[in-house]
Amino acid sequence: MKDMALADNKGRLFGRINIVDLIIILLIILIAVGGYVFFFGGSDKQVTDTGKVVYDFEITNVNKDFVDAITPGDPIRDNVRGNELGTVVSKVSRKATMLNEDLINGRYVIADVPDSYDVVITIEANGNITPANVIVGGAEIKVGKKFFIKGKGYANQGFVTKMTLNEQ
Repeated sequence: MKDMALADNKGRLFGRINIVDLIIILLIILIAVGGYVFFFGGSDKQVTDTGKVVYDFEITNVNKDFVDAITPGDPIRDNVRGNELGTVVSKVSRKATMLNEDLINGRYVIADVPDSYDVVITIEANGNITPANVIVGGAEIKVGKKFFIKGKGYANQGFVTKMTLNEQ
């Protein structure tokens, strides 16, 4: 029986694999695994808790019919993905305003926009809480984030303006 050494005189392991090639292959595998963990497997993606999320969603410059169409109890969906983002708890509307330049006096003034309203919808949902995000219906809910939403008979875009968590 032939005695096989760990490495032969050409530097190959078991007479087949070059040691330098093996080190390069292991290094490539290590970099690939590290990259995957860095981009996809970090702890900020792991759900640490679930709880009730209450957030305000502001839509600006809409007509009275739009405001009247929003009713408490309406399910709100993401108009792009179709995922449910929660249920309307309440709404508050006010006359829409805009910043205008007063050319005569050289200053800016806030003026009412005729027949237009700004509406703030308070939405309640069950969310998954991670160290970095609150996720409702597959969407990250963050103050300042823009969404395209739809409810029963209405759709528009707006921004999350306030958020509170009630962890269970």
